[in-house]
Amino acid sequence: MNTLGFSLIKKGNKILRSIVRETTNYKMISRLYATKYNKIKVREHTYFYETRDGQNFSDSPLQILMAVLQSDKNAEHFIVYQNRYFDEVILGLNIQKIDVEKMPNVHLVERNTPKYVEAQLFSKYLITDSTFQSFFVKKPEQIYINTWHGTPLKLMGYAMPDGEFQSWNVMRNFMMSDYLVSPNKHTTEIFLNDYHLNGAYTGEILEIGYPRNDVFFNQNNQSLLHQYLIENYNLDENKLTLVYAPTWKSDELTSKPSKLSAEYANIYGILNSQLGDKYNILMKVHPFIYNRLKNIESVANFIVNDGIDANELLAMTDLLITDFSSIFFDYLITGKPIIFFNTDSDIYQEERGYYFPLKSLPGPFFSNINQVIDYTRKGNFTEYREIYNDFKNRFVSLDDGNVTQKLLNLIDHQEMKDENIIKADTNKKKVLIYTGGLQNNGISVALINLVNYIDYNKYDISLLTADNRNNDAFYNNFKKINNKIRIFIIRGESSYGWIKLVGKFLAEKYSNIQILHFLYSRKQAKLNARRLLGNQKFDVAIDFDSYVMDNGQWIAASEAIHTYNVLHNDMWLEAHKTIGGELKNPKTKSYLPFWGLFNTSLSVSEATKGINERKLIKYVNDSGVLTNIIDAEKIINLAEQPMIYKSLNILKLRKAVDMTNSSKITEATFGDVDSSKRNKSIVEPNISREAKIFITNSRLSPEKNIDNLILAFIKLHDQFDDVQLQIFGKDVGNYAPVLYELVIQNHAEEYIKFYGYSDNTFPALLNADVFLLPSHTEGQSIALMEAMVLKKDIVASNVLANIELLDKGEYGLLTLGNDVDSLYESLSIAAEGRYKRLKDFDAREHNILVLRQFDSLFKERVHDVKS
Repeated sequence: MNTLGFSLIKKGNKILRSIVRETTNYKMISRLYATKYNKIKVREHTYFYETRDGQNFSDSPLQILMAVLQSDKNAEHFIVYQNRYFDEVILGLNIQKIDVEKMPNVHLVERNTPKYVEAQLFSKYLITDSTFQSFFVKKPEQIYINTWHGTPLKLMGYAMPDGEFQSWNVMRNFMMSDYLVSPNKHTTEIFLNDYHLNGAYTGEILEIGYPRNDVFFNQNNQSLLHQYLIENYNLDENKLTLVYAPTWKSDELTSKPSKLSAEYANIYGILNSQLGDKYNILMKVHPFIYNRLKNIESVANFIVNDGIDANELLAMTDLLITDFSSIFFDYLITGKPIIFFNTDSDIYQEERGYYFPLKSLPGPFFSNINQVIDYTRKGNFTEYREIYNDFKNRFVSLDDGNVTQKLLNLIDHQEMKDENIIKADTNKKKVLIYTGGLQNNGISVALINLVNYIDYNKYDISLLTADNRNNDAFYNNFKKINNKIRIFIIRGESSYGWIKLVGKFLAEKYSNIQILHFLYSRKQAKLNARRLLGNQKFDVAIDFDSYVMDNGQWIAASEAIHTYNVLHNDMWLEAHKTIGGELKNPKTKSYLPFWGLFNTSLSVSEATKGINERKLIKYVNDSGVLTNIIDAEKIINLAEQPMIYKSLNILKLRKAVDMTNSSKITEATFGDVDSSKRNKSIVEPNISREAKIFITNSRLSPEKNIDNLILAFIKLHDQFDDVQLQIFGKDVGNYAPVLYELVIQNHAEEYIKFYGYSDNTFPALLNADVFLLPSHTEGQSIALMEAMVLKKDIVASNVLANIELLDKGEYGLLTLGNDVDSLYESLSIAAEGRYKRLKDFDAREHNILVLRQFDSLFKERVHDVKS
């Protein structure tokens, strides 16, 4: 098959796979939701309920339904179910004497169907005990009540390992909610701190207890449940009832159902044989586990149907055995005994962690089932009474049997005590920043330095980023970010219907064709930004990357007073640069015509601003400057760490390459050197200043001019045979082999060494005599600033940004060009000991200036975005 034929088939298969992906039910429903979002109007007196993703109908939403059925006869109710869990949902309703067939105002809607989408869009009140799906965006006229589902014992939110990523949809839902129900102060603090609601959440946390706990005080309606348990689980009315209610563990989600059921059957068998003479033995497993066991007959006689509300069951229970399930907090209301049993608590502690030491819990903790049996047989449950009462006062004192009505009164704006309503502190200025890819480059370093240096007493910072944890560079850089920051994750299906999605694709792909820009729907982009950001509004939003439109556009579409994008270089050059005849940054070139969506474009130096203003005049609305922060303390500390660097064997890495020189990249960024300062820094030779070790650290791509540096250094070595050049940096665009070949052909392998990328080059930089930056173009070099912090002698090309950063030559020696001869001239001055630095860099003073620039972003006049 010829190349063209293969290429067409490959492209056709890619399109076919895209079509198949788009026709999955979830994608179709997501697209339908986006299409109908603005077309369906909200109706008054409509309630939409979803618990456990439609796998049952229970918990606090069930209690709210029953209360509203009594208080508002005109209300319409829509209850979500999944088709495979229809029986569980019906059972939960029937136990409460709710017969949907006889109640025309109560409707069941199957999850992820057109009716589901319509009901969620037109319902006035949205009620869940967990989260709505990732395509959900609350309308301004809707009222979202999130009742959540338990007091946390296990670490939650950002307190969990990788909690920023694990909790992305939970936090997004919390942010959109109007009311978030909390049973106690402990849970409220977790909402505010471990889900980072403080500083941003504009709804109200209702610290009033749990509606679901009303059942412990009102047990008049339990006859149907009692009868159901007798008929289905052989409940003996003459015995006490023991319920074993474990939570789920991660390994249980991957083990075979047969293995899982055998484990539970074994525990049940032991408990029943040893305690069955006195107790009815029942198990209430977590819904995640029930899903895997529901159709296995061997456990059907003791694992309680998930349609049964857990608290309804606990209200009839005489003894609770659990592991880490938060269900025990609710059970404290009964005053009846609790036993904690788990065989692998240490493993769970390592994987997840707890808010309380296990030994502090209101009951004995055992890791052996025989210990549980012995303790139960003794029947002396008073040992932990003091701790039990303390927990009861701390965690369920607000539950009085009237919480559901309190909640409804609040929603109806009836009078409530102020101490029950908790509001987040939202007095700080709110900032949103898109991180870009967080790869090992200067942009990532600049971002990390900025967000770690900002005054968190003045600013509330949120980052928008992709979940790229499988990428080592991303993950390592992400972990360097201040843990005070809130993280919004780019996941889920975008808020576009099919027609708008195709329009978006065409407008972006052919962005150079102005007439197609009308296909780009700003309304849908704003909707998707609201989806990603939980309907949050910001004072300032910044695309810190500006190279790729894929995610940066959500910053432009965000509900922010000021929107900015940061230009880290001569961006016209970056957008049109080629390597091997191909564009290095094609997505940047496509992004350029959309920069008008931002109010202001910020360059990282005054020099770079001048270049970008001139070249990008038709693309940007207004220009500003946001210089890079430098973390001097971190640099100095890292420079003291012992490091061993191993040079690359470039002979083994050698391959056929195109040896085209890169010096024709651009001449537009060069400036005149202040000759008086340069001459002042060139002094009489001094042996103590003779430079031997030269180092450079940058990505290995043509604009960095490493090829000319190598040729100049070879020439230098001919004169000074004891000099060495150390080259650090990651290959970009497969350009490193060109540099390797240049060294090999000139037999320079012994004194010109490549070290690849290192996360800590500062010890090598500290040990070197001179730092080199021979670039054709720079925006504002982080690597150059790092060398300035360590008070290193510097030789840098006379590009405008370097002239500005080095204060016209105060902090380093500027070359008179960046061709081979000009670089050689400056290298010789350093090698001969004739260079003397005029001034040391003050990082603190520099950072104060940058923070003033950052402050000014909130005062800038907002410019209209380009059409």
